[in-house]
Amino acid sequence: MDSTTFWLPKRGNDPDEYEDAFAVDPARGRFAIADGASESSFADTWAKLLVEQYVESPVRWQQRWRDWLPSLQQRWLDKVGSRPLPWYAESKFEQGAFATFLGLLVEPVGRQRWWAVAVGDSCLFQVREDRLLASFPLAVSDDFGTQPSLLGSRTPVDIVTAERENHCNGECQPGDRFFLATDALAHWFLKQHEEKRQPWHTVLAACQQSADTFVAWIEALRDERDIRNDDVTLVIIDV
Repeated sequence: MDSTTFWLPKRGNDPDEYEDAFAVDPARGRFAIADGASESSFADTWAKLLVEQYVESPVRWQQRWRDWLPSLQQRWLDKVGSRPLPWYAESKFEQGAFATFLGLLVEPVGRQRWWAVAVGDSCLFQVREDRLLASFPLAVSDDFGTQPSLLGSRTPVDIVTAERENHCNGECQPGDRFFLATDALAHWFLKQHEEKRQPWHTVLAACQQSADTFVAWIEALRDERDIRNDDVTLVIIDV
């Protein structure tokens, strides 16, 4: 199993202002992306902690959130709690950091199945033999909105499990491709598919040359207003 990751901050932002996050371990079939909510405090740190926790975890996603989320929330607080803040940032800090999250486990051997968990609108697309086989957690471009579900550094575990998390699973075959994308690119992908196009061809053409061609392609989409000016993260996985 192979994977390639591409990312780009919002236009006008420096790379250190990128608030998405990703982590991959192809040998163990673990992949995760997150999109930190810019309006919250230290969202980039929270997004990074989430993806790293998922990919490094020794168990499948069926592990209950309550077994690891509180300790991860404490790690976020330990990392950022000692930083001096101006008075106007203190209330946001008290509310915590927020991010969407998508984790994927693909069994590298054996039954060749996959499992995914998501909070919010970072999406997974499975493509086989030139057709879209699965779209999770959103399947229609109109389902994207301005207030997706978010996983917070202070969100009670019961709220996550009862109201926010989504799960999905399926089978996969050699030759399948998975595309993991944060919301701006995921929305474009679904809209293209609804217009009877095959967006995976466009994505692969932009990504198979170099990171520079990916950047040029995203900037062209922004110029044409085909994609929102937002952080973009894309992970391509070849089974």
